[in-house]
Amino acid sequence: MNGQDMKKLIKRAKNGDVRAFGEIYGSLATELYRFALYYMKNPHDAEDAVQNACIAAFAKLDSLKKDDSFRSWFFKILYNECLKIHGSKAAKFEISSEDVSLSGESVPDMCENYDVLTLLDGLSEKERSIVILSVFENYNSNEIADILGMKPPTVRSSLSRLLTKLRIQIEGAKNVQ
Repeated sequence: MNGQDMKKLIKRAKNGDVRAFGEIYGSLATELYRFALYYMKNPHDAEDAVQNACIAAFAKLDSLKKDDSFRSWFFKILYNECLKIHGSKAAKFEISSEDVSLSGESVPDMCENYDVLTLLDGLSEKERSIVILSVFENYNSNEIADILGMKPPTVRSSLSRLLTKLRIQIEGAKNVQ
């Protein structure tokens, strides 16, 4: 969906058009679910987070100041929902490639093997979010900063440090094998 179409749909949704919001959600659903899944590591929790974020986004749509920021605004709501759900769970669950599919796209198609999920699990919540938003969702540092409430230079330096850290871990794992 191009930017002009998105702006028209956002305007209609702000005026209470549920179908317009549904179209917007449809264009983002896979990205939202993928982010939540990588963050939550449990398909059911990821679905709950996306559903809660969708409801919250529709309810708060009038608080969106810049229509151009809709995507990052929605991800910020999703990130906060993930934090709420993750914080309320005592146990952490892991996903297996057989348990999850995204519109015919399985986890191994998105992420060659489980080792990447294991590496992400070794990061803090904020670190994991930075990597997921940048590497898997292709957000830039300004958008990530907006979503996570950080400054863009901090995002860039954190991402650089995290990618180096992950690269070292991957190389270490290859040397062990």
